[in-house]
Amino acid sequence: MRKAQIVWAVAAAATIGGASAQAPDPVPVPGATMGSVSVRVGEQSLTMPYRLMEPSEADPGETFPLVVFLHGSGERGTDGDVALKYIGPALATREMRTKHPCYVLAVQCPRDRTWVETGPRTMNPTMTEQPSMTIRGVMAAMDQVIKDKPIDRHRIYLTGLSLGGYGAWDLAMRRPDDFAAVVPICGGGDPAKAALLKDVPIQVWHGSLDSSVPVARSRDMVKALRDAGAKVDYREIKDGGHEAWLPAYLPEAAIAFMFKQVRDVAKLGSGPAAEPEPGARSSD
Repeated sequence: MRKAQIVWAVAAAATIGGASAQAPDPVPVPGATMGSVSVRVGEQSLTMPYRLMEPSEADPGETFPLVVFLHGSGERGTDGDVALKYIGPALATREMRTKHPCYVLAVQCPRDRTWVETGPRTMNPTMTEQPSMTIRGVMAAMDQVIKDKPIDRHRIYLTGLSLGGYGAWDLAMRRPDDFAAVVPICGGGDPAKAALLKDVPIQVWHGSLDSSVPVARSRDMVKALRDAGAKVDYREIKDGGHEAWLPAYLPEAAIAFMFKQVRDVAKLGSGPAAEPEPGARSSD
C-alpha cells in the first residue's frame, strides 16, 4: 500500500471573514484559526483549507474535547469560513463555550471532489479499500491537532451532515477506535461494514421525507448496526426534509449526546495520532 505524505500548514490565528464569489453565506466564528492540510499519495496531491475553533480560555495542563465536523456539498470550496457554517454557530455562543469548551475542526472539501463516492442515492455506498484523498486530509488534520493541541483522547467526536454524513460514516468505520461518539446526519454508509462501529456510541438523524438523501440510507445503517449488537440512538424526524441538522445541532440534541460520551480507556487505539504512519511527514 502506498503511504500518504502529509504536509501541515498553519496560518494566522484569526478567522478570515468574507466569502468567495461562489461560497454560500460564510459565518466567521470567533476564536477560529485558519490553515491548510495537504496530502500526497503517489502522483496525486491535494491541499484543503480548514478552520479550527479553539476554547476561549484554558488553564495550564487542561485538556479539551475535539469535535471533527464534515460539511455538506453546499459548503465545498476554498473559503474556509463556510466549512463551519452549521456546527460553528451551534458551539460558538457564550453559553456553549462555557458549558462545552472544545476544539472544533472543519476541513473544507474542494468543489470538484466529495468526501466519499456515494454512488446513486437510491443505493447504499460501498466502502472502498482505501480512503479518498479528502478523507485522508481530514485524518491528517485530525492527527496533527491531537498532536499539537491539548486534546482529551477520550473525548473525540465526529459528526457530519448530508455529504458530510456519508463522510462521517466512512471515517468512523476506518478509525472506530478514535471516536467517543459519532453523529451522522442525513447521510449513508456501507451496511456490510457497520459492525466495525458496534462498540461506538452513535446517534443518527434523518428526515422521513428527505428528497435529497433517502431516509433508507440511515435506516439501513441503523438496522445493520442493531443486527451487529450495537446500541444506536436513531432520530427520524416525522415529515422532515433534508435539513435534519437544524434540530440535530440544538444544544440539548446531538450536541448534548456527544459531550456525554467518554471513550473507554481500554479501547483507545494507538492510531496515527500516537504513532505517525511510516513515510508521512508534517511541518508547521
